[in-house]
Amino acid sequence: MRITIALAMALAPLVSACSYSHVGLPVATFSQPVPPLGAGSLEAQVGPLALRIQRHLDTVLHGPDNEEDQSLVLEVHNFQINRRLQVLSDNVTPEFTATRFGPTSKGQTFVGYLIVKKVTPHQVDAYLHIDVTASTPSGSYTQTAKFHGNFTFVRSTEEAPRR
Repeated sequence: MRITIALAMALAPLVSACSYSHVGLPVATFSQPVPPLGAGSLEAQVGPLALRIQRHLDTVLHGPDNEEDQSLVLEVHNFQINRRLQVLSDNVTPEFTATRFGPTSKGQTFVGYLIVKKVTPHQVDAYLHIDVTASTPSGSYTQTAKFHGNFTFVRSTEEAPRR
């Protein structure tokens, strides 16, 4: 009986690793066109604001590959500080991509919201609660990516997208 318990304890970490996935630290950046002279403070601006989150995932037995890179881009218009904005709405246009060795997944449905907490010339603080359902072009693989919590976005050298 002791050998069985010892064997079970020794194998437990290996068995649990089969369903383990590791999410790397996100890299969060933003871009926003510089307002015209005399337009007021950045906090008073209403957009557009492009928020980008990129993260790397190491997975074991979840998905078509053992690792992938995820990218979420939120194009935000007409926002107010500390006001909840629904994702997908006239004010928030999301785009999600999961890139891996196998087929790439694209975001199909977006459920949740974001709250822009603070905007400075070099940083945007926001709270996100967004669930993304993404699938491969063939529909053979579907995944859910969650972006929940407070994020600090630092200014990117890229220019904000123009519509």
